[in-house]
Amino acid sequence: GCAQLAWLPGERDDIPELMRAFDLFVLPSLGEGISNTILEAMASGLAVVATRVGGNPELVEDGVTGTLVPANDPQALARALARYLAEPERLREHGRAARKMAQESFSIEAMAGSYLRTYDDVSRSRGVRALGDARACGEVR
Repeated sequence: GCAQLAWLPGERDDIPELMRAFDLFVLPSLGEGISNTILEAMASGLAVVATRVGGNPELVEDGVTGTLVPANDPQALARALARYLAEPERLREHGRAARKMAQESFSIEAMAGSYLRTYDDVSRSRGVRALGDARACGEVR
């Protein structure tokens, strides 16, 4: 039955180790915000199959880092899974692209840099010397 195909572990503190043991991450939500579990999977180098709801399309680039399927469409979900089973190199390529996207767009460094640029833009628009400018001059560490 389904118990052989899926595992719902509940709250865990060893998620990175678990993610490294998986081949693919699947999130068939009917509703979702910005999913930290998708980001964790991507950072672990997993391709993602997710439903096209909430923030999932913002995280999963369809055909690049994973596959997006319509919500509540088990046939589309099954087709996406079957395609990855049939095309293991595609699975690996999407996993590599997912890891790269997670690092470049959603890592702590990337997010901090994005916030700093936003603060600098707001400061400049108000005629205040930007924090990035002060940092470049060695005045802020």
